[in-house]
Amino acid sequence: MLNRRSFIQNTMLSGIGFTMINNNSLASNSIESASFAENLIPNVGGVDDEIYWKKVRTLFQVPEGFINLENGYFSPQPKSTLAFHQNRESYINKNTSWFMRKEQSQAIEASRNNLAAFLGCLTNELALTRNTTESMNIVINGYPWAFGDEVVIGNQDYGSMVSAYHQAAKRYGIIIKVAEIPLHPQSIEEVVSAYTKLFTSRTRLVHITHLINLTGQVIPVAAIAERAKSAGVEVMVDSAHAVAHLKFMLPDLNADYVGASLHKWLCNPLGAGFLWMKSEHIHKIFPLTADEDYPINDIRKFEHQGTRPIQSLETIAESIKFHESIGSELKQNRLRYLMRYWVNQVKSIPKITINTPTLNDSECCAIANIAMEGFTPGELAETLLKEHGIFTVAIDHVAVKGIRVTPHLYNTIEELDQFVKALKKIAIK
Repeated sequence: MLNRRSFIQNTMLSGIGFTMINNNSLASNSIESASFAENLIPNVGGVDDEIYWKKVRTLFQVPEGFINLENGYFSPQPKSTLAFHQNRESYINKNTSWFMRKEQSQAIEASRNNLAAFLGCLTNELALTRNTTESMNIVINGYPWAFGDEVVIGNQDYGSMVSAYHQAAKRYGIIIKVAEIPLHPQSIEEVVSAYTKLFTSRTRLVHITHLINLTGQVIPVAAIAERAKSAGVEVMVDSAHAVAHLKFMLPDLNADYVGASLHKWLCNPLGAGFLWMKSEHIHKIFPLTADEDYPINDIRKFEHQGTRPIQSLETIAESIKFHESIGSELKQNRLRYLMRYWVNQVKSIPKITINTPTLNDSECCAIANIAMEGFTPGELAETLLKEHGIFTVAIDHVAVKGIRVTPHLYNTIEELDQFVKALKKIAIK
């Protein structure tokens, strides 16, 4: 295995190399923390090996003064990734235009290659964007819509995506049909048919949120995609909360377009996401920002963003390295274990309603949503924070009302015990 000193020496020699900076404390921190993931003790007990997971906790900067159970907005970077990112930012700041003119392109392509390998897709079908919203808007606003074309979306899709379709309806005259996704489906078919029963000969696209941010419900994308393809409907997937959270590869989805953010479960710095698009579609989608540098069938035409933080893209490889030091399957299973740990203790409390399907592993993972009788979502979230020092987020949506609870790998069983105790205390008020 390549040790840390060899890594630094080797990469300093490359065009996009890791350069030590004059800040000795930062440089020292980088060398030490970047090796953390490699030095993890072996996991001998799986999802409930608490000695192992407390070691994982030390690899993160843990919030002080409150318990953070709102990791769904974005995930914290591990110390190793944070140090790498800071060093790359310092290097770029020191070399300014030299880096941007001489090394930037190579850095971007290296990041594209690393991410494509991680996702199991082709590099010539992968664009590096800033986040999921940008990725989805590229397709929605660049699609060759005709007046009267139909799109099927879900009733719990992310607000920015819904807004983008509303704008497209005003601009191009498309028709939006909304699938009503059951909070507690009786079968996979019930979810699949919620979308597919809305298909007509005018349906051009179905938009699927892979893992719903409101409740944590996992949607059976591949099953819906199979029906869509047979009906001649293209499939777009918002996978913001699924990438590096659930164990899958992009080809598993059978989609035409997939967008995601890397600041969520991959624990990458803010400002990096991706758009994957089947090569056969690239030529027909207009970029969000006009581009004449690349042919119309080149995925890179979607990356015309002006000057952007390349250090966030460079850190993708380090984020993947940390993720893989734990492993996709173990990470997914631990996150689901944490969710089930607290949900199983509070589901019998009379005033509490679970708004997430939790019976089958295929329907859930880290995120769950609960409501408490007598409290609005905002009141419950505020009570937890002010009286118990526990941070969650209120979800006050037309389809679901409750608080979203999202533990991460660094959260401990003891913290979840405090959360359960707090809910029981609030419920008897």
